[in-house]
Amino acid sequence: MSQSIPASHLDLIEGPFYAILTTLNPKGAPENTVVWCSWDGQHVLVNTADGRRKPRNVRRDPRVALTVIDPTDPFRWIDVRGVVEEIVPDRDYTNINAHAKLYAGAEEYYGGFAPAERRGTEERIIFKIRPERVLHFPAHS
Repeated sequence: MSQSIPASHLDLIEGPFYAILTTLNPKGAPENTVVWCSWDGQHVLVNTADGRRKPRNVRRDPRVALTVIDPTDPFRWIDVRGVVEEIVPDRDYTNINAHAKLYAGAEEYYGGFAPAERRGTEERIIFKIRPERVLHFPAHS
């Protein structure tokens, strides 16, 4: 069952607020990573480089959680629990460039945020997270 992000907290998912993504390691223990995220209307999108620990964890167990706390009001937050429904390539860097612009004001991720020399050395992928349970505070929408 899919759940949506309430309008009252959508800004936290659309950024530029840093999120904590929790994946499960091979022993089932949670591992947290600070990430950039966005919303496509159905999925929370998180971009990463293939070969890192997050993709290995997600391919083994697609269950994840993502938490964002409003930096201006720590008692306003959203917690999205769900599954990575799909991992798609970001071959032309459209998603990571959009995140770099939103979060860092850089036109391009490589050369604007990350070193230009890394362009082409890592395969960018996007986690499409389908929300199954969404908790938020304050609870009114």
